[in-house]
Amino acid sequence: MKTQSYKRLMQYCDFVSVLSLLASIAYGFSQIVPLCYGIGKNDSDTFIWEALIQAIECYAIFFIGLLTYFMARNVKRGKVFCRVNQRILSAIGISTMLSGVLMNVIVNLTPIDTFHQNSILLIVIGAVFVLVSLLFEIGIQMQEEQDLTI
Repeated sequence: MKTQSYKRLMQYCDFVSVLSLLASIAYGFSQIVPLCYGIGKNDSDTFIWEALIQAIECYAIFFIGLLTYFMARNVKRGKVFCRVNQRILSAIGISTMLSGVLMNVIVNLTPIDTFHQNSILLIVIGAVFVLVSLLFEIGIQMQEEQDLTI
């Protein structure tokens, strides 16, 4: 029974890793295609700033998808609470927060007249990833201390 649940867990890891990559790529293309179409039609002064915000958002989503793929691959290999996954979570969190801050700065310092709540969402999601990364670090330290106990 245990091997069957383990095989199912490995199938879930495969599914999550592939889904994260495909979803991030699909999101990127769905955002870039209208942007490319708008290049020829939009001659306003704010188009480049709106395009830059879309590019930053697409980068953040793709980076999260790519690192989630690597983390799911590590879990499939049996490395769950390890320093590599802690660093991956930390990288996801820090890059996501930086993307949100950069988007927020661009929106506030340029003549864009629309509000992008995605920047605030990226900051919050990044903070949650950093928090989970710190929890992983505490768990890893506790595991190392327990391994040293006789």
